[in-house]
Amino acid sequence: MKFSPLKTAAGDTAALAAEYRTAKKMDVFRLGERHLFFRRKVSVCYVSYEELDRFFRRVLMVPMRVSCCGGEMAVEHIVLCCGGEELAVILLADPRMAPSVMEALKERAPHAESVKPPAGDGGENG
Repeated sequence: MKFSPLKTAAGDTAALAAEYRTAKKMDVFRLGERHLFFRRKVSVCYVSYEELDRFFRRVLMVPMRVSCCGGEMAVEHIVLCCGGEELAVILLADPRMAPSVMEALKERAPHAESVKPPAGDGGENG
């Protein structure tokens, strides 16, 4: 398995693999003791909780059309930020898991803010 860091240089692969195997699985994430893991194609991306300074939910309303009528569907993302820039935008497989993922991230990274930055603060939508 290939491990790809989001922020810092690559760490010890054996230690990362051991932490990944014992990490708690929540939707597309694995919450380890020191790192947050998620898969991106064939590699596993990871970031240390200490490196995160902000994380938040981004809900996009996507227009959809069903055979007889149209409407909108909410698509949930978790956005991870460090140093004022977005490191990753991760699409959740099950939107109902978003509140529990956010709570778990708040427990593991209590120093990080868990709100969206103000509109003038940059970011993708800023």
